Amino acid sequence: MRPLAGEETCCGFGGTFCVKYPAISNAIVDEKAAAVEATGADLLLGGDLGCLLNMAGKLHRRGAKVQVYHAAEVLAGMGDEPAIGGDA
Repeated sequence: MRPLAGEETCCGFGGTFCVKYPAISNAIVDEKAAAVEATGADLLLGGDLGCLLNMAGKLHRRGAKVQVYHAAEVLAGMGDEPAIGGDA
């Protein structure tokens, strides 16, 4: 497990930011998703559900096979459950 380059940068969701500024929000999350894909990782963990939902949706639309989980899900032993945005 390692931190994502640019981890301190917003994912573009920001509550209503993605609704008020969809083009900017999409560009931000697209850049973040590309950074995730560039790592070659097959799993993304995070601590903010809004960010994780945003990232899971973008990764899915890009055709990435990265599974997205909240860190609490993994700590609770739920890593075998469907990932965020995955098939239930």
